[in-house]
Amino acid sequence: MKEFIAVLVLIFSFQSWTKADDIREFQIEGLSLGDSLLDYYSEEEIKNKSDPSIATFYENKFIAIWFDSFSLENYDDLAVTYKIKDNKYKIHEIKGTLDFHNNIKKCIKKRDKIIKEISSLFKNAKKDDPGKRNYGPDPSGKSKTYSVYFYTKDEGYIEVSCYDVTNELYKKNGWRDALVVNIGSKEFRNFLFQHYK
Repeated sequence: MKEFIAVLVLIFSFQSWTKADDIREFQIEGLSLGDSLLDYYSEEEIKNKSDPSIATFYENKFIAIWFDSFSLENYDDLAVTYKIKDNKYKIHEIKGTLDFHNNIKKCIKKRDKIIKEISSLFKNAKKDDPGKRNYGPDPSGKSKTYSVYFYTKDEGYIEVSCYDVTNELYKKNGWRDALVVNIGSKEFRNFLFQHYK
């Protein structure tokens, strides 16, 4: 039976789990990589959320659709990515976001707790901590990211990041300080490296 590891547990009250080597054992909002979105949502719901005015498209190959807090238990937003031409809607990336508006210190504290737990679960994963960096979409260089990446044995990835954005970006775009927990497949990771370096 598949071992289920919920991010809620990672964030609030981690229990003793055996070491995880397969990224598909990691869940965000009950979803795992490789699952079909059809196991959770109707095709009509998926197609409604796939409208070009609200979805994110990646080179006409992948699409990310968004779910908001009304349908979520642990996150304020959830993005799920699948291949555009896949009628089974196999999940290639899951991204959960928690709002920490004007509270980056609390965000980083929560991020560090999650990183510690992921490190204990994925002992064989390669960990990359590039430290504090400029946030790419902010040309002023004032907004920052604090990201740690895990690359698992099956070549999937886990990202745990805090985004510290300026008040200017908040006023202009509505962007807020946030914690992001993101898991992705080998195929989607390779696609991103090829197209978005």
